[in-house]
Amino acid sequence: MDSRAQSIGLRPHPAGDLLRGWRNRRAMSQADLAFEANISIKHLSHVETGKAAASREILLQLAAALGLSLRDRNALLEAGGFARQYGERDLSAPEVADAKRAIDLLLRRHEPFPAIVTDRQWNVLQVNRAAARLMTLLLGPERMTRPLNHMRMFLAPDELRPFVENWPDVAAALMVRARHEAMAAPLDLALQSTWRELTRLPDVTTPQLNESEAPGPLCEVRLRKGDVSIGLIGAVLTLGTPQDVTLQELRVEMFMPADAASEAALVAFAAQDA
Repeated sequence: MDSRAQSIGLRPHPAGDLLRGWRNRRAMSQADLAFEANISIKHLSHVETGKAAASREILLQLAAALGLSLRDRNALLEAGGFARQYGERDLSAPEVADAKRAIDLLLRRHEPFPAIVTDRQWNVLQVNRAAARLMTLLLGPERMTRPLNHMRMFLAPDELRPFVENWPDVAAALMVRARHEAMAAPLDLALQSTWRELTRLPDVTTPQLNESEAPGPLCEVRLRKGDVSIGLIGAVLTLGTPQDVTLQELRVEMFMPADAASEAALVAFAAQDA
């Protein structure tokens, strides 16, 4: 809380502090946010300083105007003294069965090309058969029995890094993406912890970028082990408009062959496994 608020005896207001922080990170003025949320600038100012308490509806309007994730919307509601609005269910829960079936179908239909599902910390939750085949070829079957993290797989020296021919370019692209996602969720302590772990990996450079700068598309990944050479280009898909925290944070990573030779190799691997 600023000195002016202290001098007039205002109590600390966690919701106001959060709003001001998110607004500043998005380079929005109070006028900008008030306009987008359809409230008065005066009321927003009073909410930010703690002079006034916002209603649940106003907080949700402000959250929508700021483009907050469902996790951050819950945090804002709790800071304002209200209950969470959005659930956070496990993928095995009956409530998310339809979304789980859609993801399963998406992974199967992407065969014979690799696809994986990750959570907000880039932990690998699910892979299709093509991804399992390729990762087993590169990492060995024993490694596949332990948890995988998409970022660490490519960035750690003892995982996929030795098999990535263009590792410096891939590492730079992944770190830009990781930093962008970490900066977008400063209250997510688990994500921040994972981000700090990535920055401490050997030979990994922390990118310098503006918080408002979006990462570019993932560059081509060239994988080689012995006589096997495969180029992949990745695309990240998210669910449309989920009303569940877990579903919103899922990322489906779809990898396409970068050239005809890579496509032929992936098709051949699938035929051997049939």
